[in-house]
Amino acid sequence: MSKKLKKTLTIGSSVVLLIGAIFIYLVIKDDYQMIEDEVASYYARTPDIAHIEIDGQYALALYERGDGQLQFHAGVMELKKTWFGWEFISATTEDAERNPQYIELTHFSIIQQAFFPGVDSVTVELKNGETYSAPIVKGENTYRRWFYYSDTEDLAGAIVTRYDKNGDKLSEVKVPDEPNEGLSGTVD
Repeated sequence: MSKKLKKTLTIGSSVVLLIGAIFIYLVIKDDYQMIEDEVASYYARTPDIAHIEIDGQYALALYERGDGQLQFHAGVMELKKTWFGWEFISATTEDAERNPQYIELTHFSIIQQAFFPGVDSVTVELKNGETYSAPIVKGENTYRRWFYYSDTEDLAGAIVTRYDKNGDKLSEVKVPDEPNEGLSGTVD
């Protein structure tokens, strides 16, 4: 065999092995772990993941991180699926508040709120009159929070109602008409 043919076969074999290794890595490593890794790559101290919501080729990661001063920040990161995993699109990390946050990211709009015990269910009524139940999530080391997101619906001015376990109304809050109002940590 000529040296040129050996060199070509060696390089070709290496490329095929590399592509195969990448494919196996992506098949074995699940989407949730890749999303957690992507979120963690943006912070010096790894945040605690409260929930990951995958919607087709896009995902939302709800997370919390402390600042070392006994204050925690609630964050939302928006990601897009690529050939090599999940890629950051936009995010916001804000001081956790008792008022709902209306956040507009690149692909999704989201309403969220961290809260403490006593709330059993949350509904979101949009301006068009449609009402949805908002999921309540809690990660291993995070506070409970509810969220509602959409890539098509207008969330401005939505009415959020919180209920206790008996179905009694605890509070009703109107979401701001403008997204990202009062938020300082939005990153694009």
